[in-house]
Amino acid sequence: MAAPAFNSLNALLSGPDARLRQLLSGSRQLIQLRDTVRRHLPSPLAPHCLGAYLEAGTLILFMDSAASATPIRYLQRELLGKFAAAGLACDSLKVQILPYPPVPPSANTPAPALTEKSRQLLESTATHLAEGPLKTSLLRLARNRNPRR
Repeated sequence: MAAPAFNSLNALLSGPDARLRQLLSGSRQLIQLRDTVRRHLPSPLAPHCLGAYLEAGTLILFMDSAASATPIRYLQRELLGKFAAAGLACDSLKVQILPYPPVPPSANTPAPALTEKSRQLLESTATHLAEGPLKTSLLRLARNRNPRR
């Protein structure tokens, strides 16, 4: 089995199909479109615009939350006029919510220890419960979150 052929970076940028150059050009166009849209949005909403895409006369805005998308929907007619004056060929506007991905917890962050009072409350509550999964979980929580000495 032959080893795969690797192209040089120069070949990817200037070769006959220049895929990387096309991707780079497309991403620059999307950034430019997003920046143009942000300039014409009301200043409190501009930072919440994560991106924009123009497809068949429809400008699609990607906002980070429903709270920032709702005013855009109400201002749709006014914004379409501003975008047309800026040279964007769009006749309709769609708003989609694209929230930032949640930040994963750090692997090195230990779980917070329970105070002695909280641990006692969990154990007391568990002793008054019938045998079952809730009682088992409360006792395990009290036991596992005990500060190590």
